[in-house]
Amino acid sequence: MKSLSILCQKGGVGKTTIVVNIAKIYSNNGIKTLIVDLDPQGNTSTYLDFDKQKKSILTSQDLMEGKLEKEIAFLGDNLALIPSNESILKFNNEKIIGGSVLAKALQSFVFKDFDIVIFDTPPTMSSLVQEALCASDFYLIPTKPEFLAIEGVSQAMSFAKETISKQIKVNPVFLGVVLNQIESGRSSYLDFEKELEYLLADKLLNTKVSSSADVADSPYYLKTVEDFTNDNKSKKEFYQLANELLERMNINEKIIEQSYN
Repeated sequence: MKSLSILCQKGGVGKTTIVVNIAKIYSNNGIKTLIVDLDPQGNTSTYLDFDKQKKSILTSQDLMEGKLEKEIAFLGDNLALIPSNESILKFNNEKIIGGSVLAKALQSFVFKDFDIVIFDTPPTMSSLVQEALCASDFYLIPTKPEFLAIEGVSQAMSFAKETISKQIKVNPVFLGVVLNQIESGRSSYLDFEKELEYLLADKLLNTKVSSSADVADSPYYLKTVEDFTNDNKSKKEFYQLANELLERMNINEKIIEQSYN
């Protein structure tokens, strides 16, 4: 089982959209995927049309408390969700002492059949993000092509590096930064991309995800790119992103290319 954290310093960069769409692509192509929603807003849980108050289902609060008796919510043959709600806020400022609670929970046999776990983290640099990092093999930072976003990327990278340095036997690999919601026609876009290429080198992902009304409207209609036609540009880009992440995580699996050709 591999684990991946998606983190950012501020909201509005499409983090949850990336989490849900990548998870749906993986699960629909035979990769057993678990989403762990650690955001108190519970946007991932809402996007997937899940009742966050359902008492019988294992939640992210249960994970943080080490209570694993409840059932996992399966949303399909290969997709499961551990939802979040406001109750997880109480863990947002707790220091990690004696190792990550979340990392210990994921070692349980309950999760042994999953191929990949994806953490959707709060858009802040908080204890919940630290917990996710300590429980992850890899982490990814999405950003929008905007001037102020460069500072946000730098802050997220610094926070991750500091978190990792303070823990024993914690060394998640930084997969890189993915540019999301790009508008290549904007005059400032190429300058922004060049600056990030200079700063990040090979840590800037090759895949760029374009701004799209279809993707932006998808949560409202409870849809993902998997509901789009195969010639849809956004669907192709998300499949390319899914494959690039698998490659960077050294997972010897590739989503069938004909799925998005």
